[in-house]
Amino acid sequence: MMYFKLAYRNIRRSLRDYIIYFVTLTLTAALMYSFLALGFSPDILAMAENMSILTSGILILSVLVALLSSFVVGYAIRFMLGQRRKEFAAYELMGMEVKTVRNLFLVENGIIGGAAFLLGSLLGTGLSGFLNQVVQNIFEVPHHYQILFSLRAWGMALFFFILMYGFGMLRAAKVIRRRKVIDLLYDSRKNEETGFRPLHRSVLACLLSLAAMVAGVILLGKGLHIQTNEAILYWGGGCLLILTGVYEMHRKIPILLYQLAKRNPRRKYREENLFFLGQIGRRIQSSGRTMAVVAILLTVSLATMFVGLTMGAGYKANMEAYYPYDAGVAIDAPLTKGSLDSVRSFVAEHCEVEDSVTYYLYTVPHKAIEALSLSDYNHLREILGLSPVPMNSNEFLVHCDTWNYMDGIRQGLEQQPEITLNGRTLTPAETPIRTEPMEQYQMAGTKGYVLVLPDEVAFQLSGEKIRLAMKLADGGYPELKNELKQFLNSGEWQPDIQPGQELPDRVTMGVTVKAWGVANSLTGFTTISFCGLYLSIIFIILSCAVLAFEQLSAIDQNRKNYAVIDRLGVSGRRQISLIHRELSTVFLIPLFFPIVLTILLIVGTQFIFGEAILQEGLVLFYGVVTILLFCAIYLTYFCATMFLFKRVNLRPEMR
Repeated sequence: MMYFKLAYRNIRRSLRDYIIYFVTLTLTAALMYSFLALGFSPDILAMAENMSILTSGILILSVLVALLSSFVVGYAIRFMLGQRRKEFAAYELMGMEVKTVRNLFLVENGIIGGAAFLLGSLLGTGLSGFLNQVVQNIFEVPHHYQILFSLRAWGMALFFFILMYGFGMLRAAKVIRRRKVIDLLYDSRKNEETGFRPLHRSVLACLLSLAAMVAGVILLGKGLHIQTNEAILYWGGGCLLILTGVYEMHRKIPILLYQLAKRNPRRKYREENLFFLGQIGRRIQSSGRTMAVVAILLTVSLATMFVGLTMGAGYKANMEAYYPYDAGVAIDAPLTKGSLDSVRSFVAEHCEVEDSVTYYLYTVPHKAIEALSLSDYNHLREILGLSPVPMNSNEFLVHCDTWNYMDGIRQGLEQQPEITLNGRTLTPAETPIRTEPMEQYQMAGTKGYVLVLPDEVAFQLSGEKIRLAMKLADGGYPELKNELKQFLNSGEWQPDIQPGQELPDRVTMGVTVKAWGVANSLTGFTTISFCGLYLSIIFIILSCAVLAFEQLSAIDQNRKNYAVIDRLGVSGRRQISLIHRELSTVFLIPLFFPIVLTILLIVGTQFIFGEAILQEGLVLFYGVVTILLFCAIYLTYFCATMFLFKRVNLRPEMR
């Protein structure tokens, strides 16, 4: 009880030293619990047979998160030991045993850790409800926000938190036991090693780092065009060169800029710049490697978050366009419509068919486009829950749900507003282009767009491809796809060929079942997206925590420096401005290249994969989401560090 009272008093007295530590532990616990609750949620696991891979992925990542966080906990504990070394030395000089000092410190951290875990669990419970909604929305399951507590997830989160905290506390206990009183008293007065390499060597190192990053980007580009396992070597080599370049660039660019600034006397001696450059020089010298490592972690985190979010959302957008029908059969052969009646009957034996339409994709002479009759087109729209489209007998329209073809189609309609088929001239309808998702690479066309013609015009064309689209009462079930394939390839189905037509040398046949696509395709991409999001946010939090602790580690020396300029007559407003400049510079140094590389990744993804993603603007949207989410976390730590910095270095009336 004595330990607890003394520890509680010390926590209140040293509260400022614990703020960032407490925030980091709370956010880590909240994320750990919320993602584990998602992985153990019965509603989520019931969505697909292979949904357990999401649980496995989150559990594996939680072990990794616990191990990585333990290093940051140890780093934070060493920081707090440094801040309170004189206090502990005083305890020992007054006769308190080292074991007692160690136990007191462990009790303090136990209280902080316990409070952080409880608050994190509370926040994580609210966040888990939101994550559940996101997954249910991906799988098109009716949902509403609800808060559910998972005892199993809480127990696993507690286990990983104790694992994380235990490693950090063991290292702290060793440090306290091995430190001598003389070191605790005078460790802050040890001389710093200063000095930078010559300017020309810094310039050469920056150029080599830039060349390494450019070479890495080139290797990644070449790897995208290789279809063999050799591509892995290109990707691995490219990533290694980019990360090495980022590290060296962040080590050398600040030194180079610092040296150039000191070579300019007018800038160097203007106002308080000499003091500012001295502060930044010490930061670069003492924390340069840490900032470079943080830059690498931020680069990996931003790339992982963006790729995970974009991949999941992009596939979801494509799947909604690829599986708009509950079930569909596509055969590139001139069969009679009656040939597919037995296929419809087979499906009806297994599940109720509410509606269906058998139709042709007609060949348009001398045009690289297929055609649909207006009646079949409107029937498809009815199956999809869309309103019918009215059109005159002398009009046509183009349906295109693939946004990257839109501009070309609009230009084509402007250049050739009329078409002539079988002696009839047709003009564009009032709305010449329709864009609702209808799956236009297999069902409603095979090129990403289709021409819609009046029935009397379309029926005069040759229907060399036949399709069957069905709306099922219960949406169907995943196994229906394989059952349909087996029926079509069995001897039970006997199709008839249209009179005067012949089968092509190679007949292409496709079967789509929406339930199969949802159950088996989305699970993997959901796992990648959420695991990537989990790991990247944790990396960002840990990186920001390390950066904040690194800046606060020299806070005693900074207090003395700001006290000196205060006695020299520098106003409070100028001191606040110096603190803003100093911390902004230190936090921007590891941020510059990760943001630049992320923007290049977003632009490159849009350029290379933009046409493959059917939802326009999706890549840019999730690029912005990635940067905004990162900035929210980064600014939280920046503001917390700024608050502590001002509180320590400025007199109360200046804050």
